[in-house]
Amino acid sequence: MSKASKRCPICESVNSSKATSCYNCGASLEAVDVEVGQQPSPTNRSMEYDYRYGETDLIEDSLRSRARAYMTGIGLLLLGVLIGASVIVAAPLLQPEPAVPAVINADESPTPRPTVVLATVTQGIPTATATLSPSPSPTITLTPTPEPCIQNVQTGDGMIAIVSRCGHRSLDVIPLVVTLNNLNDENDLRPGQQIIVPYPTPTDDPAAVPEAQSDAQTVSNELASANPSGLSQEQIRQTQEFDPFFRPTPTNPPGVQNYQVQAGDTIVSIVAQFNTEINAIDLLNPQLTFSQCEMGQTFGGPTCSVALREGEIIRVPAPTPTPTLSPTPSGSETPTPTATATFNAPSLISPDPRAYFRRDEVVTLRWTATGALAPGEVYLVEVQSLTQGLLYLAETTDLFLVVPLEWQGPAARQFEYAWSVSIAQQGDPDSARSATAIRAFTWEGRGEE
Repeated sequence: MSKASKRCPICESVNSSKATSCYNCGASLEAVDVEVGQQPSPTNRSMEYDYRYGETDLIEDSLRSRARAYMTGIGLLLLGVLIGASVIVAAPLLQPEPAVPAVINADESPTPRPTVVLATVTQGIPTATATLSPSPSPTITLTPTPEPCIQNVQTGDGMIAIVSRCGHRSLDVIPLVVTLNNLNDENDLRPGQQIIVPYPTPTDDPAAVPEAQSDAQTVSNELASANPSGLSQEQIRQTQEFDPFFRPTPTNPPGVQNYQVQAGDTIVSIVAQFNTEINAIDLLNPQLTFSQCEMGQTFGGPTCSVALREGEIIRVPAPTPTPTLSPTPSGSETPTPTATATFNAPSLISPDPRAYFRRDEVVTLRWTATGALAPGEVYLVEVQSLTQGLLYLAETTDLFLVVPLEWQGPAARQFEYAWSVSIAQQGDPDSARSATAIRAFTWEGRGEE
């Protein structure tokens, strides 16, 4: 449809041909020519923003339609994503099972399937299974009650003769016989009459040995025959606590003897007493536990420890007798005094001669003894600082002494020491006896000077 109109030069709005000002922006239209042509449809009008005019409010309608387009596109995109995800998830569930071909071409060779070999149980020789045989139950034997003794009265029989034939040696049974046979008295007997007499009650023979006692005696005899070594049952029990396989033998092998551990005994004192080595004691006594022992050393080293109990029986090497030729006595020989062995004499173990100790090391002196200390006796340890010319004394009842740090030299140099051990009365160094040989060692000083 043709219509005359004026177009605003500012906002390009179409106004009436008779308008003097723009209805939209108010611009003057007096100098604007009238246009005749097709009037554009309001729906096809495009609102474009022109930055030259700075009319920001004119773009609002254009922005609304553009945002609507963006939102519609984003919504369609999200919907497509959801549909695609649903298809991916549901595809395996909706997929039909593959059809098995009904006909196999003759030219195609079927692929052999792997053969699965299943384990089978082969019947073999039956294995003997240990079964617990029930112990036989004691059979109760019913002892029948013996019938009473029945006697026929003979001519001239009296009650005493009748009860005597039934085994009675006491006349106390006569009143019972009279009652059982309804007699008036013991003289109411007639020839041919049957008299019932109860048998006498069996009595135990005081000289007989009871069955239980006899069995116990038999077991005791068996134990005695199984223990010909002469050890007590308590000694065997204590030894078997350490060695379950220990069985007493009639005699020890040649060169071996038994030794009962005494109070105060240690493995070092036993080794020294029998002049042997700790390795020999270990081989003879598997029931003992040797902790941190060096079998290559005579006494097992300074850290060797063996738990011994008083009264325990152990095996030790027996001293080998030395054969001596006895001269023919002439009658004029002077008796030779027999040397008496020292009951307890210490012997040094460690440290070795000329041992060297650094500044931060602890010096431990160890020794052994051939016996126990008597009441009131102690080991007197003498340590002499040869470098300083000082003498230190210490008393102890142990077989070791940790040298106090106060005895260490103060300067940063080497100090020479000599030490020995003897036995003395407590508090009386002058009574020292059985002193050992002197050993020396070197100890670095503290370095305080």
